[in-house]
Amino acid sequence: MYAAGRRGRAWQKVKPVHTLDLVVLGVEWGSGRRRGLLSNLHLGARDPDGGPPVMVGKTFKGLTDELLAWQTRELGAIAVQRPPWGVLVRPEVVVEIELDGVQVSPRYPGGVALRFARVVRYRPDKDAAEADTIDAVRALLPGARRS
Repeated sequence: MYAAGRRGRAWQKVKPVHTLDLVVLGVEWGSGRRRGLLSNLHLGARDPDGGPPVMVGKTFKGLTDELLAWQTRELGAIAVQRPPWGVLVRPEVVVEIELDGVQVSPRYPGGVALRFARVVRYRPDKDAAEADTIDAVRALLPGARRS
């Protein structure tokens, strides 16, 4: 129960959660229990100017055994390159990602990185042209103006 000026064990911290529909650009082979399965997704946002998707992060969180098996089969089938670490795929598969936010990052070409990203589901009802744009991702930066 809430009491003004007092903290209690029943208090819970509530953080905003965002979702984005992003394009799968590649996927890394898993290790440990996920060895032999394509696991860690490389994610990109749509370039509103029509260029290739812009990489904004990676995640392997939220993947069930069923999803791991599915993506190993399906993403392997659309591979365009097979480096030793995984596969690069045609940028046509859209995945819904839940995340706590984004942060500025020089690591990725878009200048932002996903924070605590996890897979919600694949979106077979959407194609890459319907994925969220890099502008939508940047709008999640702390202090960004939202339109």
